[in-house]
Amino acid sequence: EKYTGTVRSIASFGAFVDFGADADGLVHISQIADDRVNDVRDYLEEGQQVEVWLKQKRDGKFGLTMVESKLSGGGGGAREPVNLSPFEGMASDVWVKGTVVTTTNFGAFVKVTAPKGGATAQGLVHITGIQDGFVESVADLLQIGQEVQVRVTSVDMGAGKMSLSMKEE
Repeated sequence: EKYTGTVRSIASFGAFVDFGADADGLVHISQIADDRVNDVRDYLEEGQQVEVWLKQKRDGKFGLTMVESKLSGGGGGAREPVNLSPFEGMASDVWVKGTVVTTTNFGAFVKVTAPKGGATAQGLVHITGIQDGFVESVADLLQIGQEVQVRVTSVDMGAGKMSLSMKEE
């Protein structure tokens, strides 16, 4: 069952979310996104509204996931690092189609498909890269599932991070 909750606190291993039960539920770091999450704070912040699914309840503790496809199966274990090589060295004037996966106060995570080969990965469009001028609220401009045009502005292979922009160069 899907719930809307509020991030109460963030730890290195995940986030505690108030989703209306007797106790807050834990979204383990492996349950935040499809891709590898190195830092919970790259995806979540305290007070942020999130959609979660109840994965398990044991001894009055709730295990939650933010990825519906992770409802079945175990803890997931270690995942392969995201392969950003199809995006590395891409010209910053090449526009690619992407889909907004989640929004935060500091930007939006967008899933993009490489022009050659069809590989997909998530990158961050920082709030300053959404449009020219001041952006009061990311959620006012972008919705989860919305298709957007983005440019790859940088790829950090070591950290497994990709920066995107929706603005012209």
